[in-house]
Amino acid sequence: MKSAKELGYYAHAARGLGKTVPNHIDRFTLISVFSTLTNVNNDPARMSKYVKQATACIDELKALCGSGVPAPDLPPAAILKQRQAAPDANASSLCEMLAYGLKGVAAYADHAAILGKEDPKIYAFIHEGLAFLTSPERHDLGKALEMCLRCGEANLWTMDLLYQGNTTLGIPEPTEVQVKPVEGKCILVSGHDLKVMESLLEACEKEGIKVYTHGEMLPGHAYPKLKKFTCLAGHYGGAWNRQHHEFAKFPGPIVLTSNCLTEPQDSYKQQVFTFGAVGWPGIKHLGEDFNAINWSTVTKLAQSLKGFTAEETKFSYDPVSGHGQPSPTKPQMVGFGHDVVLGAAETVLKGVEAGAISRFFLIGGCDGDAAQRNYFSDLSEKLPETSVVLTLGCGKFRVSDQARARLGLIGDTGIPRVLDVGQCNDSYSAVRIAMGLADALKCKISDLPLSIVLSWYEQKAIAVLLTCLHLGLKPIRVGPTLPAFVTEDVLQVLVKEFGIKVCSDVEADLKEMTEAKAAS
Repeated sequence: MKSAKELGYYAHAARGLGKTVPNHIDRFTLISVFSTLTNVNNDPARMSKYVKQATACIDELKALCGSGVPAPDLPPAAILKQRQAAPDANASSLCEMLAYGLKGVAAYADHAAILGKEDPKIYAFIHEGLAFLTSPERHDLGKALEMCLRCGEANLWTMDLLYQGNTTLGIPEPTEVQVKPVEGKCILVSGHDLKVMESLLEACEKEGIKVYTHGEMLPGHAYPKLKKFTCLAGHYGGAWNRQHHEFAKFPGPIVLTSNCLTEPQDSYKQQVFTFGAVGWPGIKHLGEDFNAINWSTVTKLAQSLKGFTAEETKFSYDPVSGHGQPSPTKPQMVGFGHDVVLGAAETVLKGVEAGAISRFFLIGGCDGDAAQRNYFSDLSEKLPETSVVLTLGCGKFRVSDQARARLGLIGDTGIPRVLDVGQCNDSYSAVRIAMGLADALKCKISDLPLSIVLSWYEQKAIAVLLTCLHLGLKPIRVGPTLPAFVTEDVLQVLVKEFGIKVCSDVEADLKEMTEAKAAS
């Protein structure tokens, strides 16, 4: 990130001088910053290559700026040293939040660019944000907070852009996804990049190889241009962090299109392929150019491995981890983005008026296996039967098969009470749903019977949180614990000014939420 900050400084300076930053530098900024996110790239050789590329880009930008631009005041590379060197611990805390937010924006913008969608103002903001982290203003608490909120706004633009890109594959539609094996050779695709998934499906359709989604690729089944492929067989596994257990039991190649990748185990290491920013030492890489992917190595390996047999009627992974984290074993319903939900707004509103819907709960974010994350599972299992649950991200897997079955449908409408909005970036759709419902009910979002409960783990989730803060969505429960970089003083600001609440006791939190008349 130190090289990225220097690159951002000179790119921002160049724009200030009226210069045009070359597109290859914009695109490199995305993938290099994205690569520093949690569980994306742990390959020292690849990261060293990025640093060398950054140096070349910085030299190009220096030449573009001319001699009148002074060198930046770069903070230490190590995060702990940054904290120690900072004159204001609270401003430093917010700068760390900004850095993670920029990583999330870069990741979403990279996904959008692969889909052919780019926006100059997003590139400009990422460079401005990186430049801010080298400026004296980074020590000013107020200015650091302002920049964090602007990052939330930039992330909203980016999620909108990514939505535009994803919907070139069609508007998501309600779809039931099977969670069981189909006889034949197979490939597992994980991550977030739907365009890469489409390319893989095209290659596998020709060879009769079955493709299963994993993690946040589950919503891909709802897109018309993806679901048309007969080789798209179903979904396998749960959240990212169970991959050591689940990948080891998959009888075919595994393709990681984006985060999250944890250290591959010897039992399946030779089956793993990465694309784009993702990397691990010794793992085969398919490159960073979407148009140059050669799937033949992957499909040949699939043909040589066992695949699923006719005798296998269910997946062999354990449905619940040792700490209580569930993975699905029953069919999953996906495809309830804002287009679908708001299209049924009249039915939903009638449900609210008739008392069939008492409260909406948004349960999403990034999951993990720690025992305290059972908070989200316990919450979903204790929700009143008149609840409607919107899920997104890998936090969706915390709403267990049992909870989905218990909640069932909204009266005789045929609409399930658990509506999966999509991937973590589909927080954009969740926001559109909240805005649409508030408009239909002729009230403010803060007056909706809506409770937002976000699971925090990896850094990309910070970008989504900043967007919520930018939009004034409150209160928001975050947990099960707060990020380590949030100081007590910053927490108090977030609580007092932005309505942040820390998840605590399920029973107490649920009582507070269900007894509230408005958002809680």
